[in-house]
Amino acid sequence: MRKWIWVLLSSFGLVALVRADSVPTFSRILLQDAPSGGQPNVVTERGHGFLMTWQSMRQDVTSLNWMTLDLEGRRTGQGVISKGSNWFVNWADIPALVVLDNGDWVAFWLERNDPDMPEGYDIRVVRSIDRGKTWSSPMSPHRDGTKTQHGFVSMIADGEDRVLMSWLDGRRAADAAAGATSHATHDHESVPMTLRSAVIDRAGNITREYEIDNRTCSCCQTDMARWNEQKLIVYRDRTEAEIRDISVAIYSLGRWEAPSVVHHDQWKIEGCPVNGPAIAANGERGLIFWPTVTDEKMTLRYVVADSPRALLDKPQMRTLPLTQVPSGRVDAIAWQDGFLLTWISRARDRPAVDYAYVHPDGRVEAGLSIAEPALRGRATGFPRAASDGKTAIVVWPELDGNGNAVIGVALTR
Repeated sequence: MRKWIWVLLSSFGLVALVRADSVPTFSRILLQDAPSGGQPNVVTERGHGFLMTWQSMRQDVTSLNWMTLDLEGRRTGQGVISKGSNWFVNWADIPALVVLDNGDWVAFWLERNDPDMPEGYDIRVVRSIDRGKTWSSPMSPHRDGTKTQHGFVSMIADGEDRVLMSWLDGRRAADAAAGATSHATHDHESVPMTLRSAVIDRAGNITREYEIDNRTCSCCQTDMARWNEQKLIVYRDRTEAEIRDISVAIYSLGRWEAPSVVHHDQWKIEGCPVNGPAIAANGERGLIFWPTVTDEKMTLRYVVADSPRALLDKPQMRTLPLTQVPSGRVDAIAWQDGFLLTWISRARDRPAVDYAYVHPDGRVEAGLSIAEPALRGRATGFPRAASDGKTAIVVWPELDGNGNAVIGVALTR
C-alpha cells in the first residue's frame, strides 16, 4: 500500500497531497547572511557535500564567489574565486564550477574582449588545487582570438586532472565581417554559432579541440553528462529552415561522433528562445529533458534510455503532464534510482520553481513548488540542482524581505 502525507508549505499557504514513497519534499535552507547576488550554480563534491557558486556586484566590480555546504545544508566554507570590472554578466549565460576526479576545482566566468563589442566576450578558466584557498591565473579554452561571443559553457570531469569543456562559439562572425569593419558585431541569426570543445589538464595544456557542430542555436544553454564510459552533450541545434530542436553528441575514445536529433519536435522559430536542454545519467540509464513549443504553447519533454547508444534509436518521447504553464529553464539530476527534473512555471500568475520525479521506467510524478521567488521575467534566472544520489539541492535567484537580490537554497529531506 502506498503511503500518503499532507505537506504544508507555510510560506505559501498551500496544502497538497503527495506520495511519500517516491516524490521527495524540499525544505528551505535559511543561511545566516544569505549570499547576495545572482546567477547561482551548484555541484556535488564527493565526501564533502555541495559546492555553490554565484556572482555579486559592488559598484562596477563583479565577483565570482563559492560556498561549500554539507549534506545537512550547513555552511562549511566560503571564498572568492575572482573579481573584475570588465566581466560579461548575463541572466542566462552563467558561470559554473566542476570538481575533477583528482579533487581539483575548475571554475569559469565570462569577460568582455572589446569595449566596443557588446556581444564580444571570452571564457576565463581558473583552477584550485587546495579547495578554493588559491586559484591559478586565468586562461581561455578557445584560441581563435576573435572579438566575438564565447559562452554557454558546459564542463565535466574527463578523468584524473582533466576537464572537458564545451561552449557556443561565434568566431564565424569575424570571418563573415572581415574587411567590412574593424569592429564586427555578431548578428546571431545571420551568422550561426558553432559548438566547440577542448580538454584542459592541470598544467594548462589545451588538447582535443573539436568543432562538434557548425550550426547551432545562438544562446541556448548546453549540458553534458558522464554516462558509463562515454560523455554526452545536449544542445539546441539549428537548421537552414530555422528548425531548432535538441541534438545529442557522444564523446567516446577521445573524439566526438556526429550529432543526432533527440526528437523531431519541428519547432520553427526565427530567433533564439534562450531555453536549452538538460541531461543526467544514473547507472545504466540516462535522461534528456528539454522545453519546446507545440501548437503555439510551451511544453516540457523528456526521453529515458538504457544506454547512450539507445538515444540514437529514438526512444519514446514523453511530455510532462503540467497544470501550470511552464517557462522552461530546465535542469535534470540523478536521484535515488531515477531522476529529478526542475523548471520555472507560472504559478498563480507569478514564477515558481517546480520539480518532478521520473521513475527508472519513465513514469513521472510531480511535486509541490519549491519556491515562488518575488521576481519576474528574466530576473527569475535558471534554477540549478545537484545530488549525491540521496540528498538533492536546488538553488535559484530571488528577493529577500528587503527587496535585495539573494540566492535561495532548498534541500530534500
